[in-house]
Formats: sequence, C-alpha cells, structure tokens
Amino acid sequence: MEDNVNKKSKKKQGILSYIIGGKFLRSKAFTDNGWLFALIVIYTFIYVSNRYAFQQELTEIDALKRVREDLRFDVLTLQSEFSEKSRQSRIEEYINKNESSLKAATHPPFLIE
Repeated sequence: MEDNVNKKSKKKQGILSYIIGGKFLRSKAFTDNGWLFALIVIYTFIYVSNRYAFQQELTEIDALKRVREDLRFDVLTLQSEFSEKSRQSRIEEYINKNESSLKAATHPPFLIE
C-alpha cells in the first residue's frame, strides 16, 4: 500500500518536473500541435483584453450616468429659478423696487400690419 502511494507522489513529481523542466515543449505532441497551442494562447490574450476593455467602459458609463443625473438636477433647479424670476409680478416688483423709468403697459399689445 505504501509503495502505491510513493509511486503516485513520484509520478506527480515527475509530471511537474516534466512540464517545468521544459521537456514538455520538446515532446512530439507539442511540436506536432504547436500552432494549436499558440492559437489558444492568442485567443486567451484577446479574450482577457476584451473583457478588461469592457469593464473599463462599464466603469466610464456608470461615472457618466452619475454626472448626467447631477446635471439634470442642476438644470431643473435653474429652470425653476428662471420661471420664478420671469413671472410678471416679480418683474413688476423688481422694476418698482429699483425705481426704473419702465412702466407696465396699460394697453394690450396689438399686431402691426
């Protein structure tokens, strides 16, 4: 039983040293299918780089969404302030307070033909 365990551990060490030692690269299986391994490595690099680029774009999209929301709220605030300040009663109050020579129209506007 102990011999069986020793054989398995030696076999695992043998496989590890076979791969790390570089003997794997000189094997017939690798030399015959080297282009396939190279293609797999290239596709793996492309996959990883595309995934990284996609994650970067998602991060940028989230940041831009936050900025858009902030700007939207700023625009709503400015629109409400503008509509408040452009009411006729506010404009008349401002003119009377600053003693301007402008007066409110007594006649309604009409069309010149």
